[in-house]
Amino acid sequence: MIVRLLSAALFLFPLVAAGATGGGHGGHEAHGIPWPTLFFSTVNLLIFLFVLKRVAWPGIVRWVADRRQRVVDELEKAADATRKAEALRKEWETRLSTLSSEIEEMRRQAREEIARERDAILAAAKTAAERIRSDAERAAAQEVRQAQETLRHEAARQALAIARELAGQRLTVADQSRFVSDFLGKLNA
Repeated sequence: MIVRLLSAALFLFPLVAAGATGGGHGGHEAHGIPWPTLFFSTVNLLIFLFVLKRVAWPGIVRWVADRRQRVVDELEKAADATRKAEALRKEWETRLSTLSSEIEEMRRQAREEIARERDAILAAAKTAAERIRSDAERAAAQEVRQAQETLRHEAARQALAIARELAGQRLTVADQSRFVSDFLGKLNA
């Protein structure tokens, strides 16, 4: 397209130049209106415009239309990118505005979870302490019963020893005979 335009301009340039100098007729200048020069210049201009319209104009029109379409497409792409960027900005602004409430909600949930864990640990500790206390009470009661039993046996043993000693000192042979006959009488009865 541009090659055609340049070819036409190079072809017509000598004609326009020849018409402007008087057609190459010796270079003398006439006074007044140079009608032949004006006529040739007009004809050259009309030929140039005709060739320009036939050869260059459709290409220029196509180029301008293509360029316009590319500009429109690029503007549409830019507008679409702007809309997407604006939507993304609004989304992030919304996220940022709700971020503090989400963080506070997470803190609240963490505090509740910590309180539940603390309560569960305290309940388990109380249960363990109660079990240890009841085991200690049972062990202490068992120790007391065992000590009491030991004391009873010891008291009975010492009482028996004291009774033997006293019986050996105070009982006579007649008392012993009487005890044996009472005992045998109770057995027969």
